[in-house]
Formats: sequence, C-alpha cells, structure tokens
Amino acid sequence: MPALPGKSVFHMRSIIQTLVICCLAFAARSEPAQDSAKLVYADFETAPDTRPVSSRGGLVQLYSYQERATFPSRFKGLASANPPAPEFVRLSKDDPNRAIAFDYELQGTNDYAGVGVQVHGRADQDGKPVADDVSGYKFLTLQVYLTGLSSITVEFVSHGQGIEISNGSPRMSFKVSSGFNTYKVPLNSLAQPSWADVQVKARDVLKKLTSINVLVSCNQCTTSKGTVVIDNLVFQN
Repeated sequence: MPALPGKSVFHMRSIIQTLVICCLAFAARSEPAQDSAKLVYADFETAPDTRPVSSRGGLVQLYSYQERATFPSRFKGLASANPPAPEFVRLSKDDPNRAIAFDYELQGTNDYAGVGVQVHGRADQDGKPVADDVSGYKFLTLQVYLTGLSSITVEFVSHGQGIEISNGSPRMSFKVSSGFNTYKVPLNSLAQPSWADVQVKARDVLKKLTSINVLVSCNQCTTSKGTVVIDNLVFQN
C-alpha cells in the first residue's frame, strides 16, 4: 500500500482533504473464506453501511479514558455515530482499499489517559460477545499511520468467556515510524501492565478472544493530539 501524505497531514480535517472518504453504503456480504494459515480479523472492506465492522461483522467503536474527569480525552471519528466509530478513509484517490481513521486529544494534568478503537472479531449473539481461538497463531500484523505521539498499544481482550478481568489485559506497545507501515506483534510477547490487579495467562485470553483494542495513551501526560489510521488486522504464522 502506498504511504499516506507526509508531515503536513496531522489532523482528520487535513486527511479528509487529501483522502477520499467512503460514504457509500455497501451491501452485506457473506463471511469471507479464511486461509488456515491466517485469520483476517479486520480489513474494513465488508460493511453493511457507512459504519466500519470487522471482517465477520463485529462491532467497531471508539472509546476514551482519563484519570481526571475534568480533563477528558477526546476523539473525532464518524459523524453522529452511536456508539462512536472511526471514519472510513482511502489511502489514495485511486486505491480501492479502505482503512479506518480518527483524531485524538489527550490532555495534560492526567497521570494517565488514552483513546482507542475496539474491534470485535464477530457480531454479538444474543447480546453477548462471541470468542475466537487464535492461540494457534504466532503473530498479529496490522498497518498503522500515527501523528502526534510516537507509540501505539495493541491489547487483546476476552469478555464474557469466564476470564474475570475488567482491565489490564495482555498487550504490547511499540514505536511507530513515519508513514503508513505494517507492524508485527509476536503473540508470545504479550504481557499485562504492572498495575493489573488480576493476573491471567495471555494464552488463555487468546483462546477466548472477543476483541482487539488499538490505542494511544500517555502516563504523566502532556497535552498531545494527532491522527490514527489503521488497517488489516491479520493473525498469521
């Protein structure tokens, strides 16, 4: 995939000026066939309407958190979406592939804060998350473009599957270089943050995975703002 425009693109408004926003409704398609050597968790090409979903129809939503409610984290994505969602973007005018994007702002005076996107692997059934067993894969690859901060975190979550943990799920953070690039997350390197109250085995979470969070965050925060573009979350060996 071609790289996004250079350093002049720092906010969603600038990206909208240079990328083509996908505003057309797409007919729902059947679940794509998966290669046994990989699982396309989310490529954002299958969507019943203008709201992004994962490759098998799972909810995609934005979220935020902060230490102090008086200094809230902020995001901007798809207008009027409920729950909040990122926007579709195309990487260039002639590129048929789509990605998702959102703006973020983390405010200073917080000991911690973050903004992220949560991607459910499958559509809920009877109001409950549906799990995937991805413990047989070695890596998660994803494409990321980031301005503002220099690193991003990928968190692996299991809800409603008997793993009793409300936060502090296994994760990995890594530096993001300039441009739109592919990154590889080794699944045997996942670890919980030091502040996690409940300890779980990463492999147990991967056996019952319900969603992946991709987020920007800070500790002892100074005010930071920028744009995140994400595409092609794929499990593979």
